[in-house]
Amino acid sequence: MDLKVLFWNTYKNADINSIIAELVAENNISIVVLAEYIAEIDDLLKILLLQYGLKMRLYDNCCDRITIIGKIKDVEMRFDNDHTSIQIINGKDILCCTHLNSKIYSDHDAQRQIHIEQLMREICNIEKDIHSENTIIVGDFNINPYDASCLDARYFHSLPVYEETKRKSRSVAGNEYAMFYNPMWRFLGDKKQPYGTYYHNNSKSINTYWNLYDQVIIRPVLRDRFVDDSLKIVTETQSRYLIDSKGHPDKSISDHLPIIFEIKEEN
Repeated sequence: MDLKVLFWNTYKNADINSIIAELVAENNISIVVLAEYIAEIDDLLKILLLQYGLKMRLYDNCCDRITIIGKIKDVEMRFDNDHTSIQIINGKDILCCTHLNSKIYSDHDAQRQIHIEQLMREICNIEKDIHSENTIIVGDFNINPYDASCLDARYFHSLPVYEETKRKSRSVAGNEYAMFYNPMWRFLGDKKQPYGTYYHNNSKSINTYWNLYDQVIIRPVLRDRFVDDSLKIVTETQSRYLIDSKGHPDKSISDHLPIIFEIKEEN
C-alpha cells in the first residue's frame, strides 16, 4: 500500500472531525497525523467508518502533541516523547511525526534545537538498527525551510535541491552529517496560492506574513518514491473552504492549513 499522509495542526478545534474525515476520504489518505488535536478520536474513527466505509485505528502513541491514525496494519512505535513520535511502517519506512515549540509565541530557539538534536539522534539510531534510510519527518516544525535550524547540519540539515542531497551526507568540522531533501521550498514566494501554511502579521522589523511551518522532509533515498504532484497545501474540501475571504487560514477551523503527500510502495 502506498503511504499517503495528511498532516494538520487542528488548532485545538473540538468540532473538526467532520472536516478531517472529508479530507481523508477525498484524498485516499492512509495515515493521518494531527497536532493540537482535542476532538474525540473515537468519533472521528466512527465517522470514517460509518460515513465513508474507511476502517482506521489509533496508533500507539503517548505524545501529547501528536495523534496518529491510519489504515496501514504493520505500524510499530519506536520512539515517543512530549513533542515527537516515531513509527516504523511495514518494517522499513520510518515516519517521524513532530510538533515543535512555537517560534512566534516563544523565543525558545535553543530549546527547539535541543529537541531537534534529540529527534535526529533517535532517527540515526533507528536507521542503523533496522538497516533502512527510508526516513520521513513531517509535522509543525514552527520554523521555515530557510531558517537556520532547518538548514544547519547539526539539526534537520534539509536542503531544497535534490541533486545536492544525492551525496547523502557532508563533512563539517570533521563530522559527517546525513542530509534530508526538503520539497517544501517549491511553495515559497507568490508563484502560486496559497503562499504558506500559516499566516501571521506583526510589527517586527522582519515580517514575511506567510510561513511554511508545516513541512515534510525525506531522506534522499526516498526521492524516487516521492510523488511530486501529491504534495499540496489544502485550502478546501468538497463542501467548504479552509481559507477566509482574504485567502488566509480560516481560524474558525484552524490557523494552519493541512498538507498532503504520498510515498509510493517500494517495489
